Amino acid sequence: MAMSPVAFEVVRDIDRFRALQSDWNDLWHRAEGEYFQSFAFCHGALEAEDAASRRKLHCIAGRREGRLVVVWPLMTFWRSCWKYATALTPANRSPSDILASPEADVEQIVNGAWKAALRSTRADAIELWRIRSNSPLCRNATRHGVIERGTEETTPYARLRDQGSWETFLRALPGRKKTRPEYLERRLARHGEMKFEIIDVNDSRVPSLVEWFVSRKREWAQHNLIDSRWTFSEASSKFWRSLLSNDSSGVGVFRLFVLTLAGEPVALNIVAVQATRAYLVANTYDLRHGKLTPGTVLVDYCVKWAFDNRLDMDFGPGDQQYKSFWSAGHSYLTSSFLVIPTRWGQAGYAAKQVAKQLRTVSSNIAGRRTPERNPVHSP
Repeated sequence: MAMSPVAFEVVRDIDRFRALQSDWNDLWHRAEGEYFQSFAFCHGALEAEDAASRRKLHCIAGRREGRLVVVWPLMTFWRSCWKYATALTPANRSPSDILASPEADVEQIVNGAWKAALRSTRADAIELWRIRSNSPLCRNATRHGVIERGTEETTPYARLRDQGSWETFLRALPGRKKTRPEYLERRLARHGEMKFEIIDVNDSRVPSLVEWFVSRKREWAQHNLIDSRWTFSEASSKFWRSLLSNDSSGVGVFRLFVLTLAGEPVALNIVAVQATRAYLVANTYDLRHGKLTPGTVLVDYCVKWAFDNRLDMDFGPGDQQYKSFWSAGHSYLTSSFLVIPTRWGQAGYAAKQVAKQLRTVSSNIAGRRTPERNPVHSP
């Protein structure tokens, strides 16, 4: 039986965007969407936009018989003479994807959203970060545009839902025999009363904990000589406050896992909860207690909580030791790439690459030149 057509619209102002919240949340639950596809996450990214930013909201929404079946929030902007489109996320290369209803023709729905985006944005380049490599969006992008600057990353995750007992699961994991979770907890507890808390966004302590989180993140970046514009920007603070300090996120989607020692926070994780998976969205710890590894202790606690709640645990991209330990080799691929759908965009990209090569050649030539040495005369 033929499916009824999907009617697409473009939402460009924030009031109409906010009006999508109820339908968006309903779609997110039907599709069992990932945290970065939630209204709360995308709204937080929009709220964090700098007032002076030239990026403009361009949200593709599709309805079938009045019911929202697909949403793809984008931002458009100009770089020189070329128009770009990118996913509405924080400026830290967060993952993104089209949110589509799990219907029989989901591939056609996503294809329609892709075409609607190309037609309405008239973008010369579409920049996408960390799209699941097996998603309909990734397949559409590779079919309908020239792909440049493509990279792949692995995202480790712990398969917990199909495990038996916790102890059996731990014994099967390689590594960390001398630093098992219970040992690290006992070591930390020797230095004061230790307490784990799970705090929902409606808790009155959230604003102060968000400020603590942002400050510790910046200290960690400075300590490790990481030059992250996002971490030190006001947009970073605005995003976390918007995401975690108001009721737009919805109870249960985002939570703060906090570890305190002698009544003071020493580690904090931001965790997103979906129907079958928990996501470690961001984490940090107090450097003053670094030798006691409070960050590792709290991650271990989060994994145990996910295990008890029959959820898999997604750690986000990266090869940190704790991710390798808990994932036991399980991961999935994401792709980041620049799609260039127009001839004007392709010409501009080619010109940019030629200019880059010429600069490299000039730099190499200049590097081979050495100043003439003054002759040395014997006395």
